[in-house]
Amino acid sequence: MISTFGDSIMRGVMSDTKKENGRPKYKISEQGFVSRCERKLGVKILNFSCFGSTTTQGMKYMERYGSEVKGSNVAVFEYGGNDCDFDWAAVAAEPQRQHQPKVMLKRFVQQYNALIDSVKKMNIRPVILSMPVIDPDRFFETVSFGLNRDNILQWLGGRTIRISHWHEMYNLELFKLARQRDVPIVDITSPFLEQADYDDYLCADGIHPNERGHALIAEVLMSKAKDFPGLR
Repeated sequence: MISTFGDSIMRGVMSDTKKENGRPKYKISEQGFVSRCERKLGVKILNFSCFGSTTTQGMKYMERYGSEVKGSNVAVFEYGGNDCDFDWAAVAAEPQRQHQPKVMLKRFVQQYNALIDSVKKMNIRPVILSMPVIDPDRFFETVSFGLNRDNILQWLGGRTIRISHWHEMYNLELFKLARQRDVPIVDITSPFLEQADYDDYLCADGIHPNERGHALIAEVLMSKAKDFPGLR
């Protein structure tokens, strides 16, 4: 059995369409990579992922569902996208102020370490997933909807690419953490970057993989399944 902890990407949330008011229309798809892997592996996967979840919520979920997780052979973690995100309404209201991510980088690493420790104590093998890519322009259009876009862009120094900088910084920490803790990490970032236009693998909001993106992630994970005892 496998347990998974993560955010909406792990949950299989997609947002390919837009509502009339311009905001993304989200749905949970059975074509998410966790569902795909469960069907292909024939192994029960307990998915404790949640929309908007950070490592902070992950620790709460681990405590809440620990008794259910105990029977797992492997625990897969996918966090970072929300940890490195900002309160964009606050940014739009006061662009002259210094704003911090929802979970500061140092805290992010500490809490990821705690999650790893939690499953190791249960003799469960932890596995980390890196973060998928992000389209900063699409993401900016999504998070700035209904807010003062000029103020947000001012805070970003006039460049939406700065959104990617935080994203990449947190992602790099995952690879460092995996090396330091001798925990396997599955690189699901590079397969997107290897595509001629990885935007085709992302939803309209610029951060959630679409069905093609989830199929790509599932393909990578299936190719690594043989490396984890108990999955085959």
